[in-house]
Amino acid sequence: MATPTGRESPEELAAMNDFRANIWSIFQPLYEDKWDQARWNAAVARFKATHDPAVVDRFMKKARLPTWEALEEQMKKGPPAFLRPGWRSPLLGKRVDLSWLDSDAFECIRPSKDGWRNKKVVLIEFWASWCRPCHVVCGILSRINATKPDVKVITFNHEGIFNKTAIDRPIVKNFIDGRSDMNYPIYIDSHRVAVQGLFEPGQNLSIPLVFIITTKDQIVHWVGNPEEMAAPLEKVLRSP
Repeated sequence: MATPTGRESPEELAAMNDFRANIWSIFQPLYEDKWDQARWNAAVARFKATHDPAVVDRFMKKARLPTWEALEEQMKKGPPAFLRPGWRSPLLGKRVDLSWLDSDAFECIRPSKDGWRNKKVVLIEFWASWCRPCHVVCGILSRINATKPDVKVITFNHEGIFNKTAIDRPIVKNFIDGRSDMNYPIYIDSHRVAVQGLFEPGQNLSIPLVFIITTKDQIVHWVGNPEEMAAPLEKVLRSP
């Protein structure tokens, strides 16, 4: 759900806060067999009666919320499996075949991925230029690449990672050239080799996404957002 921009009127801000506290937060965990239709109907009726319809319409458009009917269906269905409490990637603790990593199916943009087998850990990240959260982790990956000699950072770009659209290489290259914090191996995965070999089997279908894998046994030790990987990476590096 969208966060306030500071440009909302007091009435819109009141509607936003009410929606967040008494609809969004309440019904997010009540999906599938936990759904309470009577409670939902009462909550929506109270919300509509409390706020001016024009204000609610402006708030919902600004928050990019669908119609009430579509929102109800969305909340009944619940979030994807990987966003639910207690979910674990099926690859965690499992050995994966990384032979595809040695193939020449990728277009290299920055330094080579060669030599990854000589490191203790290979850190594989998936990203796209349109993904704003992906921009945040570039500096993190660069610091790891520069300060962790036992880690090989390898990143794969796929602009159509979710919808299989073609990759506009000039856009990707211009994006990379315009940044000073992407100092690590970067590849374009135009044939979806990395996506099919690791991203999709990991089932955490979000980006930016990183896999921490020990090279000796090719065991997946952690899967998640690079912003949260500091502790698990250190744990793997300290292990025998």
